[in-house]
Amino acid sequence: MRAIGIMCASMLAAACGPSMELDGRLLDDTPDALAEALPKEVFAPSKEASALPAHVTAAEALAKIKADGWDPRDDYPIFAFTSAPGDVEVLPAEVEPAKALLIGWPGVSGLSSYFAQIIKAAASEVATVLVYVPSQSAMNSLVSALNAAGVSTSKVKFLKLSVDTIWIRDYGPLLVRANNSAGYRVIDLRYYYGRWNDDAVPTRLATAWQIPVSRPPLELEGGNFQSDGAGTCITTTQILNQNGATSAQVKTILAQYLGCQSTLILPALYGEGTGHVDMYVTITGAKQAIVGQYSTADDSYNAKIADQGAAMLKAAGFTIHRIPMPTNYDGAYRSYTNSLAIGKRVLVPVYSDDTRYQSQALAVFKKAYPGFTIVPIDSTQVIQMAGAIHCVTMTLGN
Repeated sequence: MRAIGIMCASMLAAACGPSMELDGRLLDDTPDALAEALPKEVFAPSKEASALPAHVTAAEALAKIKADGWDPRDDYPIFAFTSAPGDVEVLPAEVEPAKALLIGWPGVSGLSSYFAQIIKAAASEVATVLVYVPSQSAMNSLVSALNAAGVSTSKVKFLKLSVDTIWIRDYGPLLVRANNSAGYRVIDLRYYYGRWNDDAVPTRLATAWQIPVSRPPLELEGGNFQSDGAGTCITTTQILNQNGATSAQVKTILAQYLGCQSTLILPALYGEGTGHVDMYVTITGAKQAIVGQYSTADDSYNAKIADQGAAMLKAAGFTIHRIPMPTNYDGAYRSYTNSLAIGKRVLVPVYSDDTRYQSQALAVFKKAYPGFTIVPIDSTQVIQMAGAIHCVTMTLGN
């Protein structure tokens, strides 16, 4: 396997240096010409943007319907779909070693301490934590939380980049290994209609890093896609509904742009707003996964769906570890699998309002990740926005 030794030396030179000294200055890693290419009257974030949930809102869905098939992003090169690159080898597995952790922080009220805990737990496992912020005030709110949590900022670098939401897993760059001169390629998936700044992030970063970028003709969030690093990928039926596409069409696109030799399209949980695979499945290695398991008392309908997903993975040769699913009685689909494996640690979301299965769930992670340190992080508040740890983090350098 090819090691990535390019962080801060070449690919991320624009993002890593000069360093942010936390003295009130912000760095801008976006080329001016590209920033000017964004239509400001369309892409200006609203005051409420930072509180947007991980799923499409009713207002966003209505705006897309009213557009009647016309997507304004098609008119701008920064969003326009590109032809298949022809040089993609594979998307590394998330469990592979990472050099950098990416976070998008627009400054969500009440969540700064949550992000501080994530950074505190993950910083020792990477060379750099890159935090993208749209403003000085957003940066200040997180710096205060980091200081309060006693987090060393030696690896934390703040960079100015307009972001609408905290869900960087869904809109952030996917870095694939490729046989081009750079050795890598950014894949920019089309994000939710209306979240223009978020949707522009991968191409803006690829331009700053000076590596190739491709945009597949597909609406897909990063939370609804995982790779085992050996050519097998997973997603859910949500991808078919979003794109009005057949399984064969989706699998062809994922093969061309993300190196998926085989793609399993699992059923999405019923009633869960995102439809994302990471809400009940996480790949822990080549042909290995943790899969959620509902009790019939908690959710008899989704118990069958999760069992079906587990059966599909097992039939494809996966070794499966089943993990209990917490309650979703209030419409918040709590998930232990919305976790982050980084270095030799696994950050696992836990919930103070449902601790019935917590010990059992952490034991499952310990078994699935031998030799790793399992770090529980209280995600009770953020899950009300339909996401947890995996949703708000993105690793690079696998």
